[in-house]
Amino acid sequence: MPPAPDFRPIAFRPATPNDCPHLVLLADMATRRLTSFLWEQAASAGQSAFEVGRDIIRNDESHFTHFRNWRVAEGRDQVVGAVSGYVIPDPSGVPGMDVVKPLNELKAMAAGTWYMSAAAIYPEFQDHGFGKSLLAEAENMARAAGHDRLTLMVGSFNTRAYGLYRKAGFAEWDRRPFSPFPGSDETGEWILMGKDLPRES
Repeated sequence: MPPAPDFRPIAFRPATPNDCPHLVLLADMATRRLTSFLWEQAASAGQSAFEVGRDIIRNDESHFTHFRNWRVAEGRDQVVGAVSGYVIPDPSGVPGMDVVKPLNELKAMAAGTWYMSAAAIYPEFQDHGFGKSLLAEAENMARAAGHDRLTLMVGSFNTRAYGLYRKAGFAEWDRRPFSPFPGSDETGEWILMGKDLPRES
């Protein structure tokens, strides 16, 4: 089997409407199918969940998944992955569906922080250290938004991502039981993690 091509260095750029097909897939990868499950609940008869997701990401400027909240990672003119985030607003008091209640409870604890809502690398580009690059870009995005505290969520079953975040300096803030849904990971917990960003000199 030939060695995987070297895509270093990767570069980041703002996402555009043309990136939406990539962002739909990467958002779902980052949330381990939770995003497409939620899109499916909003789909009309015969409508694809990913059609719903593409419409939201492309057109709904008020939604945190809108393409303007994303940065796309490219290597050799190919999309390698992407990262997105936003500032978590104060809790609205809306509980949401059972599968998102634990996430909403944890997000309420992180209100006012810059939250990395999604970060994903396509499988064929993994094991090149790009995960660290996504985290570094998330830190840049947080600072550009005027925030010095970065938060994220990870499932306890996603041991690879959890280990990456710990090595990058993220600490656990709290946990909530994971609520399974069709096609999901079956057991575990959602873990809220945070990191104080050093001030740039």
